[in-house]
Amino acid sequence: MRVHGNRVHERDKANTVPAHKLPFVSILIPIKNENIMTIERSLQAIASLNYPKELFEVLYISDDPEYYVNSLTKIIIPPMSRRLGINVKVLRRTVNKGYKGGALNYGIKHAKGDVIAVFDVDTIMPSDYLQKAVIALLNGYDAVTAVWRGYYTVDNSVSRLLKFMYDLYSDVFIRGRFLGNGFPIITSNNLVIWRKVLDLVNGFCECTGEDLNLTIKLRSRGGYRIGLIDSIVYSEVPQTYLAFKKQFSRWLFNGIWSLKHDLKLILTSREVTIWEKIDSILWMLQIPSTSFVPLSILITIVLSVIGVLIPPISITLLEILNTSISAILGIILLLFFKKMGYKTWDFLTNMAKAISLMILISFPMLVYSIESLITDEWEWIPTPKGPSPHHMRIGSFKDLVHELFAILILVIAMVVLILYKQLLTTIYVLSIMLIMMYSLRFTIPQKALVKQ
Repeated sequence: MRVHGNRVHERDKANTVPAHKLPFVSILIPIKNENIMTIERSLQAIASLNYPKELFEVLYISDDPEYYVNSLTKIIIPPMSRRLGINVKVLRRTVNKGYKGGALNYGIKHAKGDVIAVFDVDTIMPSDYLQKAVIALLNGYDAVTAVWRGYYTVDNSVSRLLKFMYDLYSDVFIRGRFLGNGFPIITSNNLVIWRKVLDLVNGFCECTGEDLNLTIKLRSRGGYRIGLIDSIVYSEVPQTYLAFKKQFSRWLFNGIWSLKHDLKLILTSREVTIWEKIDSILWMLQIPSTSFVPLSILITIVLSVIGVLIPPISITLLEILNTSISAILGIILLLFFKKMGYKTWDFLTNMAKAISLMILISFPMLVYSIESLITDEWEWIPTPKGPSPHHMRIGSFKDLVHELFAILILVIAMVVLILYKQLLTTIYVLSIMLIMMYSLRFTIPQKALVKQ
């Protein structure tokens, strides 16, 4: 583990603690519209933890209708909790507000633990996760998290590609930030924190990006120590392009919301290093920056039509620099992913598919970025986990209006460019359009194998 540039050598710390000295842990899991199979898998994962079962409780916080919560509390939870030997409760919020942060704050009011652990319902953690996390807290950390990787319950081309993308994202952007002494990101699918620390920062914000906001508050309001434990947890990736789009748009909104509301806090903090401040801004911009793709395409088209040309030498130098950096990063990622078990050809094909998918989704993200800059109100659409035929439907025109409209604009732009005899720009736009049309196949559900 590393924090503030100081490596913590676990061999120099106590790796085991007598059971009577371990704190009581309250595990909070917000749920909404989840199927029973996902709840059962969640309970089985928690029951496999090697933490003393008498020293933790599990609280599911639900915004679901009363009949659903009753079915959990009367039919599902009691027999499973008795069989697994764990203490489980289901809390139903009658007022659905405050997004996920509001649900977590509601759960904390009913929690008994000195330590609060937060998981998503689809989080699968190794058996020693909670033990490692609590020992890290006892050794001086205020909050800890772990790197996560993807898994899928529905085996199709989209879920396989998203697993590849999420594995890369998590290891590079989360583990890399800790190893590089950057801004230490808490992930919303796994967090273990002292309750007293949560109280000092007024709990979770009742906003969509409660994990990013909590990280900013912990680092800015007292320099609390955030650690990354040597474990890997697993979270389910979306099954369809539409589900991915919903999740990606939430992440985009979270970044822009934090830029508008938390940027001043982190920039004026004396507890945060200069590099952390820079890195935190890069983190907030990572998803909104996808909007730069359509912006660059549109600017190129406009400049070509009006006859404004950037000097070729400058363009050539920039392209050489960009290609060189991309090649170096590509080689590093290839070597990294080969250690994770990916073959060279699988890596190259997945990277090509991922790039094409991101070009397609960048156009709706441009629209969502503009909306997020204008308003703080965002419709939170949960993406329930587990196999569900309802979520495997083909996208309607309404669901794909931004993507289809973008293709229409590119077709019109090609006609205009041909009329203005801009051959090179026409070829450029045509290539973008073909990539987007190829990526549209990801929006069509394919035959899938449901994994138990």
